[in-house]
Amino acid sequence: MTADPRSATRRTLLATSGSIALAGLAGCLGGDDDDDNGDDDENGANENGGDEAESLEIEEFHLLDRDHDEDVIAYVHGDHWDHGPLMVPDGDHVSLGAHAVDADGDEVELGEDIELDAKIYEGADEIVSIDAHGDHLDVEGDEEGFTDVIFQLVEGDEVVYETPELEVEVGDGEQEHVDMDDDHDHDDDHDHDDDH
Repeated sequence: MTADPRSATRRTLLATSGSIALAGLAGCLGGDDDDDNGDDDENGANENGGDEAESLEIEEFHLLDRDHDEDVIAYVHGDHWDHGPLMVPDGDHVSLGAHAVDADGDEVELGEDIELDAKIYEGADEIVSIDAHGDHLDVEGDEEGFTDVIFQLVEGDEVVYETPELEVEVGDGEQEHVDMDDDHDHDDDHDHDDDH
């Protein structure tokens, strides 16, 4: 009995098609073991997101004056701060906290897993000292003048959020606070009122 050549071709085609379909299905359902073993860099970031996978999306960031009932000094609005500057007495310090809310509307708890930190903006005058304590930080005025500071949220050794730079004045000026209930509306194309 001889085999029909068309039948053998059909069987081969069906077997090959089935193998390709199974291989494709296996790739969709799993098989990530190889990716987990070799694609992590020294910092633990993988190719599927790298450092961005560790970043924290913050919707609200308010800088708080811990010496005055945690009144708001300034807050981040998009790519800049509204209000400020931060006033720091020459030869003394201010104690600062932060109120941060993530993209899901949850308040970020500062102190254990995520800590508040800050640094002087690159190229700005180094006229303040910053001492971080996890849930708050102290900024001390070392010399009169102006500088810029960036505030950060840090998880482990990784910065997961950074603010724009905030102007800091070291001197004898008085700190102004924001009344968040009576703050300006954002109506026009630039998200600010034109009544200034």
